[in-house]
Amino acid sequence: MKNLIAELLVKLAEKDAELDEQDARISALECLVTLLIGQMSSTDFYSFTTRINEDITQFTSCNNTHLKHPELIQQHMRKLLQLKPK
Repeated sequence: MKNLIAELLVKLAEKDAELDEQDARISALECLVTLLIGQMSSTDFYSFTTRINEDITQFTSCNNTHLKHPELIQQHMRKLLQLKPK
């Protein structure tokens, strides 16, 4: 029984480390996207957001079985696109 608990604790620690790494990757990508969007002109930004919003709508409306939470993806993409260039 102790071995089983120890194995479960090790697996839990591994999953936690994987989640931390994934969170760091996502944060880095979000910073990169924010910086890139900040460098765009207003015209480029408008064109970019229009295209992305169209693609998001199409992407989430089709039945992609590999998507676990398409609405959540759409929500986060729109949040990123609320940024405006200087």
